Amino acid sequence: MKKSVLLLIAVVFCTLSVSAKGLTYLSTEDFKEKVCYYDDSSKPRWKYLGDKPCIIDFSTTWCGWCKKLHPILEQVAEQYDGQIYVYTLDAEEEPEVAALFGVNSYPTVVLCPMKGHPQIVSGYNPLDVWQEAILQVFGIKKP
Repeated sequence: MKKSVLLLIAVVFCTLSVSAKGLTYLSTEDFKEKVCYYDDSSKPRWKYLGDKPCIIDFSTTWCGWCKKLHPILEQVAEQYDGQIYVYTLDAEEEPEVAALFGVNSYPTVVLCPMKGHPQIVSGYNPLDVWQEAILQVFGIKKP
């Protein structure tokens, strides 16, 4: 009981701290409302629901490379504020969504343009690589 209460407090704290720094935590329900709706009986047909492109970071709490990537994605969220959404998702807490993209290594980042299919990038990359990816996939120039 004590462990589950501490775990709940840790999850709430991490969620609040991630949201405060520009990354918005995405749950399965949030994904269905903000990114792409699907029901449990079928694989979704891709139709992006957002009003601007998004980046979804699939990570875990134990992944060292994920921890190194988060500050970079926070910079991306700041630099492109109002132009794109930057979401983070704990792949172990939301395995259903991670399975939709075939995520099996961390970090994995999905870039979702307004039209077309998502682009998947595995592994850690520095800021300039993300800026170039945003230009190539979303057509948005570095601020």
